[in-house]
Amino acid sequence: MARATDLLAIALIVFPSMVLATEYVVGNDEGWNSGVNYYAWLDGKTFYVGDVLVFNYNAGDHNVIVVDADGYDKCSASPNWGSYDSGNDVIMLSSPGDNYYICQWHCDYTDQKLKVTVLQN
Repeated sequence: MARATDLLAIALIVFPSMVLATEYVVGNDEGWNSGVNYYAWLDGKTFYVGDVLVFNYNAGDHNVIVVDADGYDKCSASPNWGSYDSGNDVIMLSSPGDNYYICQWHCDYTDQKLKVTVLQN
């Protein structure tokens, strides 16, 4: 019969992203809102495949649009790879590389945008 430590070791090898996934609340207590310094919020954080971003905001005041690098630079919501507007949006980081998020209404005026670089586990 396998010991509990053996089973734990196997689980860590087979399911590393599930075991090591971290949930990040974007902007911490300030949430996804105008006037938040997301560059400072990113400082010291390392994101991996399987981690989760939680965007908290007042529905109707903001949204989360998934864009490419050009959309991020130009604050353009078109084309996009998804839009969220619930006020409590959960997005799993499913592949390595750069991920870009903007608020369609406040990206230009208050720099409400976020670039997250995701690493493979």
